Amino acid sequence: MWISHFIIKHLKIDEFTLQNCKNAKQVDDLTLLKRNANKQITPWGVKATIKRGLNIKNGVKVAILDSGIKKNHPDLQNVVIKEFDAINSISSSKTEDVLGHGTAVAGIIAAQDNSIGVIGVNPDSILYSVKVLDEKGKGTLESVVKGINWCIEQHVNIINISFGFKADSDMLRKTVNKAINSGIIVVAAAGNNYIGNADFPARYKNVISVGSLDQNYNLLNFSLKGKVDVVAPGKDILSTNIHNSYSLYNGTSMSAAFVTGLFSLLIGSGYDMTSHAKVMTTIKKKSISIKKLQCKSKYDYRMLIY
Repeated sequence: MWISHFIIKHLKIDEFTLQNCKNAKQVDDLTLLKRNANKQITPWGVKATIKRGLNIKNGVKVAILDSGIKKNHPDLQNVVIKEFDAINSISSSKTEDVLGHGTAVAGIIAAQDNSIGVIGVNPDSILYSVKVLDEKGKGTLESVVKGINWCIEQHVNIINISFGFKADSDMLRKTVNKAINSGIIVVAAAGNNYIGNADFPARYKNVISVGSLDQNYNLLNFSLKGKVDVVAPGKDILSTNIHNSYSLYNGTSMSAAFVTGLFSLLIGSGYDMTSHAKVMTTIKKKSISIKKLQCKSKYDYRMLIY
């Protein structure tokens, strides 16, 4: 059984934003997009995590293990170059997303810089769509293992896993370690587990486990307090949906996508992140304590910034 770490909200006003540690009213990005007649806006999460202009030398290969990607979405045109249906073990030119989860993750990472909708963290990233979740958000351990092995064969740079297992698996651990040992960064959602520990594979030592923040840089209530390597925006995140439009999403699934996108920027900018030790060193160099962003924070997690 899979746990998909996201919650969709279509039109909700987020009433808080950081301003000298005081609360201030703010309209959410979906409302702003509608007011702007669907002309492109920069979502708050992108503004919070990218502080300099994009300077990508080479397209970075990002694999999204999920429910598929709606690659004909107007904001995701020509970003998916290869697809693999791990449920049916076939390479395919079409891994249709019925659930919508994978399409939301893809939009956060790579929504195009055009005149419509939203811009992703790294519009120049190259996406590999690996379908491991069905239309109900369920899948099997065998499917994800097949998906990871396919990613290794494709020599991708990063694997994004925005879901998890409650129980450990020797087969999953060995396959994840195989990917990491081949030089792939594995980013996983920590899970919406409130005070619990991270799901698997996020709980593995060499996997980058991601928790969630709101616009005040507060750790979200559903974001666990266990094994978290880095935090990222995860509340009222505007991204692409399967209806060729846009929705608001909550959850560590979305936060993991931000970190994956930021890693792709760093790799594209020349950072050596070919080992876990080098990834952790880069995180320390390119992140800031949320205590410096939110003076009332009880936690000392770090947010990655490009």
